[in-house]
Amino acid sequence: MDIIMSSKKPEVNIEYFGQQSRFYNFFETIVDDLLHGKGIYAETNSGSNCNAYMYAKKGYKVITNDISEYSFSVANAIMSNNIPVNFACKYDWLEQYSDSYIKRASVFASVVELYGYNAEIPSELNSNLKNKIDEYIKYFTNINSKNVKAYKIYNEDLFCYLKKLYKDNIKVDIMFMDFAWPWRDGSKTEEYNTTANIYSNVFEPSKFKNIEIWDKNNVIDNVIKAVKEAKKVSRYVLLSNQSSNYPTPELLEVALLKNNLNYEIRHTMLTNAEYEDNLGKETFFREYLYVIRGDVDD
Repeated sequence: MDIIMSSKKPEVNIEYFGQQSRFYNFFETIVDDLLHGKGIYAETNSGSNCNAYMYAKKGYKVITNDISEYSFSVANAIMSNNIPVNFACKYDWLEQYSDSYIKRASVFASVVELYGYNAEIPSELNSNLKNKIDEYIKYFTNINSKNVKAYKIYNEDLFCYLKKLYKDNIKVDIMFMDFAWPWRDGSKTEEYNTTANIYSNVFEPSKFKNIEIWDKNNVIDNVIKAVKEAKKVSRYVLLSNQSSNYPTPELLEVALLKNNLNYEIRHTMLTNAEYEDNLGKETFFREYLYVIRGDVDD
């Protein structure tokens, strides 16, 4: 049976495509039922980091990860006091914003808010953009001052991240997985290409070049591979997908079962799309969350 919830504006509201914070209350109930208020909550792809921030605020040890220079900057801006050590600005005007993650995150968020999800970084700074960046600097500074900190922050490719956790013997209670899923027709989601590739090498040289965005030809194989890797370091793997995405639940669930990834329960919720992504593609959609037992003992 579906839980039916109304979207609401998240406490930490950052312009980012595919912002999962609209589902936080739904996820919160499931996570708290599994962990009872304490433990390590990790994410494979943290996006805008809004949910990670909320779990850190609740007292969980939080591990974030995202290959995106944008997402990595946001994670550090809101949940750390880290200072950048690498510098290689794409344009001269970016240099004034390169020495802190709060400033870097403010540039990314401002460009997306003013110019859209697929905008490139402008080659010159205009007054509107400067004013918006100043607004975001104040916004991120205020969030950071609340002293809600992440346990660890990674900037790795998905599979490198999972293997690194295993190699470093880092075990987590929950690994939350929500990927750059293709659209329902199986086509790549270009907004994630912008985040991963267009927004690389903006403030510092990227370790990875040309991150592959999944489509219908490889998404299921990659998901199966990722879940298997995540199980090695997790008590529970929470796999999230939406009705606007490919594959359909029927295809995904059959693939999971064929690969001996038996989920204990599938939670579903139906919600309005008001705070989804501002694209206006859907008015309502359904969220699916699969609870899969990991290999780490309780």
